[in-house]
This record gives sequence, structure tokens and C-alpha cells, in this order.
Amino acid sequence: MIRTLLYKDATARPLQIACLAAVCWVIVVYTVALMPISMDSSGNNPLNDASSVTLASQATVIIAAVLANIEIRSGETMMATLITGSRRRAACALMMGKGAIILIAGLFLTALSTAGNGIIYGIGDTGRLTFQYLLLAAMNGITALSLSLFARSVLLGLSVYVFVPLLLKPFIVYLMPTTNGLFYTAAIHAMTTGHPLAGTMVLFVWLFASLIMSYAAASRRACRR
Repeated sequence: MIRTLLYKDATARPLQIACLAAVCWVIVVYTVALMPISMDSSGNNPLNDASSVTLASQATVIIAAVLANIEIRSGETMMATLITGSRRRAACALMMGKGAIILIAGLFLTALSTAGNGIIYGIGDTGRLTFQYLLLAAMNGITALSLSLFARSVLLGLSVYVFVPLLLKPFIVYLMPTTNGLFYTAAIHAMTTGHPLAGTMVLFVWLFASLIMSYAAASRRACRR
């Protein structure tokens, strides 16, 4: 059944357009990084290798938003429940299918990002940046997907995804500096810069929380259907 749902999403035209848009986003980021632009008198491009990776990793959010929209507007949950005969199995199948699409897209975008990094910044930190991009892309996509499904609104889910870290994270870190390492972006940075254990534990907690939200959302929809 997972393969059936995976095939259904993968062949949907909106998702194909979203994948193309995600590829374009990565290309635009590295094109801007290559341009001779500056925000001060130094003449240096404000994007470096790390910031380019972070910005380009947002491409999977586009794919996650379309996946969430397909689920919210369609009867996938009902179909999965009828096939499996179990609300829990249906929710797990939906999570695994959509998560697989994000991971597959993330792998392809990682290859594209690695090529962009190699062309613009050289091959000095290619391995670290490739691993960092893959983790960021996967977590960004899964987080945006789970928030949208849990809120039952793509717009609301993306608003929480964008504005809560933007507005609340600086305030939280200012009051309690030790909490900076509890955000998954900081955890991924720690994993790729020599502190793998602490970063891995935090990342697993975020991943578990996202999967629980997705499961709860799919399970709730199955009940209402």
C-alpha cells in the first residue's frame, strides 16, 4: 500500500511542478551566490558556502507544502484506511510514503547543491556541506509537512514554520542562551562540525516530534472520514 500511495503522489502533476520549482530554487540560490553583488563596501557577496547550503535546503519546503495540500484536499486517508482496514496502519503508510518522497527529492537536490558548491566555492568542505544539506533538506521538508498536516492548513503550517523560528528563536536564545543547541538547525551544524552525539540526539527528538504530529494528523483525518 505504501508503494501505491507513493506512486499516486509521485505521478501527481502538482508534485512534479513542485519538484521543478525546488530545482529552480536551488539553481537561483547558487546563481545569486555567483553574482558580483554586495551589501556593503567590501564588494563581497553576502552568501558563503554555509549560508548557500542553508538557503538552498529550503527547497524541500516547496515539495512538503504540495504534499500536504494533496493530502488535505484529497481522500488519501480514506483510501488508505479502506485498503488497510486499520487507522494506525493507514496513518503510518501515509507518513512513510510522503516522507520517502521528501527524502528522494532531498537526495537529488543534495547532488545539485553539491555541484553548485563545487563550482562556486571549490571542493574544500564538500563532504561536510553535502551531509549538512541532506539533513537540513530532510528536516525542513518533514517539519513543514507535519506542521501543515497538523494544522490542516498549508498556509497556517508554513506560517508557523517560517515566523515562529524567525520571531521567537532570537527572543528565546536571548533569555536562555543554552537553548540554542536545541533547535534542529543548530543540532545539524553541531553534527557536521565535530559534535555528532549531541546533535544526533536533538535531531532524533525533532524528527520524532514531527512524525508524531504527522501521525496524529493522519489518524484524526481517518477518524473523521
